[in-house]
Amino acid sequence: MDTTLRRICGLLESPDAMRRHAAVIVLGELKPKEAAVVDALGKLLQDANPVLAGHILDALEAMDAAAAVPHVLPLLNAESMELKLRAVALAAGAGDRVVPEIRRRLEGAKPADRLLMADLLARIHTKAAFEVVLNLLFDPDFEFAKAVCEAVRRHMTGIAPKARAVLHAQLGSFMKEVRVRDHERVTTSCLLLLGTIGDAGALKVLLGYASPRHSLYVRRHALIGLKNLAPEGAAAAAVARQIAPYLAESDEGLVRHALDILARVPAAGVDWAALLESTHTPVRSFAVRRLALEDTAAANSRLLGLLKHTDTDVREVAAGALSGHKGATKLLLDRLEKEADAESAWSLAKILKPHSEAIDAKRFKRLAALAAADLRKGLPRHEALLYVLRNANPAAADDLVLAAGLEQKKLKHWAAAIACLRRLTSSERFDDEARYALSVCNLKVSPKDITPNRRAEDHALRGLQGLLRVPAFKLAERLKKDKTLESSDLFYVGFHFAEMAGDEKALGVALLEHLAKTAARSAEGKAAKNKLKLVK
Repeated sequence: MDTTLRRICGLLESPDAMRRHAAVIVLGELKPKEAAVVDALGKLLQDANPVLAGHILDALEAMDAAAAVPHVLPLLNAESMELKLRAVALAAGAGDRVVPEIRRRLEGAKPADRLLMADLLARIHTKAAFEVVLNLLFDPDFEFAKAVCEAVRRHMTGIAPKARAVLHAQLGSFMKEVRVRDHERVTTSCLLLLGTIGDAGALKVLLGYASPRHSLYVRRHALIGLKNLAPEGAAAAAVARQIAPYLAESDEGLVRHALDILARVPAAGVDWAALLESTHTPVRSFAVRRLALEDTAAANSRLLGLLKHTDTDVREVAAGALSGHKGATKLLLDRLEKEADAESAWSLAKILKPHSEAIDAKRFKRLAALAAADLRKGLPRHEALLYVLRNANPAAADDLVLAAGLEQKKLKHWAAAIACLRRLTSSERFDDEARYALSVCNLKVSPKDITPNRRAEDHALRGLQGLLRVPAFKLAERLKKDKTLESSDLFYVGFHFAEMAGDEKALGVALLEHLAKTAARSAEGKAAKNKLKLVK
C-alpha cells in the first residue's frame, strides 16, 4: 500500500465524522484492491451510522471486493431495510463463496432474515446456491416456500441460456427424488420454478404434469408454470391441443389458467365455434374473440349468427368484429334486407356504418325501396334502413324521405307525412316548399285552439310565420289556393295573424277577407267578418 493510500486509510480512524466520510468517498473513487483497505472499511462498517454505512457499501461495491463479504453479512441483521438489501446485493456478488455462510445463518434465523437470505441465494445462479434454494421448499411454512419461488422468479431475468439450462437440469433431478415425489406441495413449487426458469425442456415436463392423471392441485400449478413459457411453431400447436380441453373443466381456476396459456399461442385447429356454447362466460368471450381474428366467409357467417346470442359480451364482440371485417359487407347487407325485426335491423345498421362506402348504387336502390315501403306502412324498421342510407348517401336519403312525406301528404296521411318531413328540418332538402308542406300537415292535425297560449305553441303557425320572411313565396296566395285546406283551417290562421302587426297582420286580414267573400254563409265566413270588424 503506497503512502497516499495509507494516509487516506488513516483518516478512517479519525475522531472527526466529516474526515471519515470524506476518506470513504475518496476510496470509493480510487477503487483500490488491497485487502488491508477492504478490512479497514469493513471494520469501520460495524459501528457506522446508516449514512456512513451507505457510503462504505458504495465504496466496497465500487471496489468489487469479494473479501468484503464477511464484513457485509452482519448487516443482514441491521435495523435499516435499505442497508439489508444493499448487503444482500453486495454479498450475492461473491457467488458460491458466500453459500456456506448463508446456509449456516439460515438455521435459527428470524422469518424476515430468512426471506432476505433466500433472496440472496436466488441472485446467485450456481448449483450450490440453487441446491439450498430447492431444499428451502420443504420448509413447513407455506408462505415462506411461496416467497422462495417468488425470489427465484424475481432474479431470473437476464440469466444466460447456459446457466438457465444448468438450473433446469438440476431442478429436473431434484424432482425425481422420492422425497419430492411424495411431497405434493414441494412438487407444485417445482412446477412453478420450471416455468420461471423457462428452459426449452420445461414444456414437455409441465405438459405431463398438466394431464388428468395428476391431482387438481398439481395440474393447476403445471398450468401456472406453462403461462411463463412462450413456445413457437409445432411446440405451440402441441400446447394448444393439450390445453384446449381444459376449457371444459368445471373448476374455474383451471379454465382461467388455460385461457391465459391459449392467449399466448396461435391455437390453430381448436374448434372455437364449439366453445361458444361453453358454460363459462370467459370461455365464450375468448372463443368469439379468436373467431373475430379471421375475416373469412366462414368466420363472418358464424359471427353474424352470434348477433342474437344470449351472452351480451359475445354479441358485442361479434358486432365489433363484423364492423371491421371488409369481407362481411355483403353478408350484413343481405341480412339487413331480410331482417323484419326492427331492433335486429338497428343492430345491423350500426354495424354497417363503417361499410357505408362499399354500398353500391344497385344495393342502395334496393334498400331505398324497402325504406320507402316501410315508411308508407309505418313499419319501425324504416329507421334502421334510413340510417344506413344516410351514411352511404345523405342527400339521396333525404330525397327519399321528402318524397315519402309528400306522398303521405297527398294521401292525407297527415301524421305519417309529419313524421317524414320533420326528419328534414336540419337538412339542405328542407327548403321553403318542404317547410310549407310540413306546416300544412301540422295545420291539419292542429286542435285549432284559439286561446293565445295554445296558439303560441302551435307548430303550424310558427312554420307559416317563418315563410312570411320570404316575400317571394307569397304565402297568402298559396294558402288561398291550397285545395287541402278547409275554411276552418284558413279561419284559424287568419284569426291568429290578424291580432299581430306588420306582415303577420296583413296575412291574417287577407285570409279573413277571403273567407268572408268565398264562404260568406258558413260559420267561419260569419266569424271572419266579425273578426275583421275588431281588428280593423
